[in-house]
Formats: sequence, C-alpha cells, structure tokens
Amino acid sequence: MTRTSSAEAGRVVVVDALSTRHARLARATLTATFEAGVHALVGGPRDGGPLLLSVIAGRALVRSGRVRVLGEAPGSHAIRRRVGWVPSAPSLPEAMRVHEVMALAAVLRGEAAAPTVERLAALGLEALALRRVRSLTLEERRAVALAEALTSTVVRVLLLEEPLVAVDPRAAARVVELVRARGADGCVALVATASVRDAGVLADDHLLLRQGALVGRTPSLDLLSDLTPSGARLRVVASDPLALVTALAKEADIETLARRDGFVLARGPDATRLAAAVGRAVVSSGVDVVEMRLDPLTLDEARAAAADTTQATFEAARARALAAFVSGAPGGSRP
Repeated sequence: MTRTSSAEAGRVVVVDALSTRHARLARATLTATFEAGVHALVGGPRDGGPLLLSVIAGRALVRSGRVRVLGEAPGSHAIRRRVGWVPSAPSLPEAMRVHEVMALAAVLRGEAAAPTVERLAALGLEALALRRVRSLTLEERRAVALAEALTSTVVRVLLLEEPLVAVDPRAAARVVELVRARGADGCVALVATASVRDAGVLADDHLLLRQGALVGRTPSLDLLSDLTPSGARLRVVASDPLALVTALAKEADIETLARRDGFVLARGPDATRLAAAVGRAVVSSGVDVVEMRLDPLTLDEARAAAADTTQATFEAARARALAAFVSGAPGGSRP
C-alpha cells in the first residue's frame, strides 16, 4: 500500500505534474490538489476536463507525473469502489433492471444494502426501478448513474461530466442540491463542464482549462466579471421594460442597454456599480422587478479574466522578490 505523506493529509485528490494523452486529446502538465467540496473543471471536451476525470478514475493512463486518490494510485479495486465516475455516456448492464443494477453496485462497493426506491427517489427516479436498462434513454441512464454515485455511502470522490446536461429532467432539478450536500459532507466532487453558468451553480472552486492547460483558478466566477473588457451584465425582467430602459439611459454607470424577449440587459464597468445604477433606475421608474440576476460570463471571457488575474499575481510576486533581492531584505539573497 502506498503511504500518504503528511503534506497530503486532508487532500483527497492530488495531481502532481500530470501529463497524459488519449486519442487526439492531451492533458498538459498539471499540478493541483482537491480537498472536500465541489470543484469545477471549466472547459470543453478538447480542453481536457473529461480526460482528467478518467485519469483520476483510473480509466486513462498517465504519461508522466502522478495522481493520488485517497492517498493511493487510482485504479485499484480499493480505490475504485470509493469513486463515483459518471461520464457523458455511462455503461450499465443492458439486460438488468435498474433495481438490480443498484443492488449489484452496492455489492461491488461493499456497502450495506439500502432500498433502491429510496436511493432513486433522491433524484425523483423511483418510477425507473423496474425498468430494464436497455429500455432507458441516454438521459435516464445518466440519471440512474448519478443516483447510484450520489447516494452511495462508500463513495468519497465524485467525478461528474456535465451533470446538468442530457440528464432526465426529474433528476436535473435535484442534482445541484445533492452534489453540494455531498461536498459539504466531506466528499470531493470534480465536475467537468463547458458551461460557466453550471460551474457557478455547482461549485465554489473553478479551474479554467484551455487546450489541456490550466489558465487560472478562482473561487468565484462572478468576481471575474469585473476583470473582463466587456464589464458586468445584469439581466432584469420588469413589469414595464420600456420605462426601465428610459430610466437606465439616464444612469452614467450604464454603458450599453438592450431590450430582448421580455427582459432588459444592462452592461456596466463592474458588478457593484452596475447593480447600484439598476437599483436607482428601478426606484425612479416605479416598475416592479420580477427577476434580476447577473448574466454569466462566456467561457472565453472567464478564461481571459482568470489568465489576467494569474499573470497579475505572478508579476506582483516577482516584483516583491526582486525588491527584496535588491534591498537585501529578509527573504532576498545577494550573490
């Protein structure tokens, strides 16, 4: 058995200088650690998020570097039984019924049997218990795989590819709450998604990927809106859109306005000033607000903002180190 170093204590998943390749996709060298909670790998399939999940699940080979899951190399039965991996097209035994699949999974994981209907009910899927897998749609299969992983008492690492996409609508409404609950209970949940909106809803830690490389890591995608050239965007659904647009046009912090399909989209230099300007316009116009929320960044905007933040942090650290070197202060050394 591989021993866990004291530095890795509490880190459920450790990726150290990892490089891997599968078909035409490559995962560039990556170092990251993941503790209990929900973490989003934000990027499209060609950016390597799903590939990284398959590596952590022990299903894809590592070219260089190392991966540790619960202190050990991935792939062994002892680790696999504690990992819930739900790819975009999960493989389930075609001839079995759903309740039989759930029972078999419990045996393989070595966990105490629990009523299948109760486990499926966590995602509103109890009606599928007696269905054969071959009769299920892809959306239903993904929902069943999610239910098995999310309700397992043994699983401590959840690897989920686009959990809010192509999934049975009965389950989709409950996935976010259940994923977050597992993260709060001490599990590590890694979510690979191309949707900035889904990443913001599901996770509190976001790694932005581009063509296999880590662009940046941030606790809040909303904070990045202040760092993008396009600023922040606020979507408002109001009782009288025309009156609201008229009032917004008088606000100096509103840079652009658009009225689309029953809502008003306002853009400002940053989220705080934009929200204040919209609030003043709502009061002065006297309209009733039905909904008001920040419009999510596009994937490219989030990547660019995260990259700028990472570069600024690097340059600030470099400047401090250089100043210490020149002055001979503690932490600097002179030849």
